[in-house]
Amino acid sequence: MIESLYYQLSAYNYREELAVKLIDYTLGANPLGQSNKARNAIRRHVRQISTISPQRLNHLKGYIAKKEGIDEASILFGCGSTAILNTILERISPKRILVPHPVSQRHSAILSRRSLECTMVPLKAEKNFDLTIEDFCNALQGSDGAMLPNPHDVTGTVISPEDITRIVNEADRLDKYLFVDEAYAEYVGMSSPVIRIMKSRKALILRTFSAFYALGGLRLGYIIGSPDLVELVESRLDPSWINSFAPWAAIASLKDKGYQHRTLLFIEGEKAYIHEKLSRIKDVKCFVSPSNILVIRLQKKRDDFQKLFERHQILIDTFSDEDGNTCIRFPVQTHRMNAYFVRILKRIMEA
Repeated sequence: MIESLYYQLSAYNYREELAVKLIDYTLGANPLGQSNKARNAIRRHVRQISTISPQRLNHLKGYIAKKEGIDEASILFGCGSTAILNTILERISPKRILVPHPVSQRHSAILSRRSLECTMVPLKAEKNFDLTIEDFCNALQGSDGAMLPNPHDVTGTVISPEDITRIVNEADRLDKYLFVDEAYAEYVGMSSPVIRIMKSRKALILRTFSAFYALGGLRLGYIIGSPDLVELVESRLDPSWINSFAPWAAIASLKDKGYQHRTLLFIEGEKAYIHEKLSRIKDVKCFVSPSNILVIRLQKKRDDFQKLFERHQILIDTFSDEDGNTCIRFPVQTHRMNAYFVRILKRIMEA
């Protein structure tokens, strides 16, 4: 999923175990693929692959800084946001982290690798998986910091800029770290609390080019925060590891407004299509989020849905809601994949 090496390895292991080619429905990368301008940028610069130049990253940093209205010292690049997050946790060494539940496999892998204790605030189906801001702020008290995906990387739900500001204010008051993961932010066109984060001593925004821009193979992500906090992280992060093509492809993608518009139109059309088709299947409820992720709740008590899908060569990502129902995290795929999934789900639920 997206950026997550954990997902890629999980899918690979499943394929090895079952000796079949599975269709992976866990990945959240743009179903339209990369921007044509990004592909052309890679072709144009292929002759420069033999050299390493910091100017490429500086150009990208300057573009983002101007776009966000911030200082370049507040931006730091790394080999994907997952690698950056690992570096941050290594640097600050927290013991207990607050996260909304369900937790994505990507974040679960990071937290478990570092043996961190987790305090969880549930996202409930009865509330359309929206985060209860008061509960989250109250839970900050007993944690060293918090990880806050926005949009949420399992349910796709979005926290408003006002509520994010409220959480940042509380984290600052309690002197806690706060990491706002915006891996899926471009799918909703939401405004980001960049200026407020910049004023915080311990808050950071994490971003990636792996999801909306489908550049996961180039491994490029970045953080935004106060210059002092960015400098703290930079001491453990070596930008020279970044792929030579990544900055050119990234800046071409950011400038390709037509590509961004086509993606959003496609995602909205496919969400409407999936929701309409699933509404006809008994014991299935579809929660449509503002992002590219839908939650499909199966109101039929079984514990083998994952294996049933595997029999149809489909790999899915599931979690349980507060009532014990199986929920499928479903990032929008190509139309052909979406249609195939709906047919198989209908067959399974009617069996």
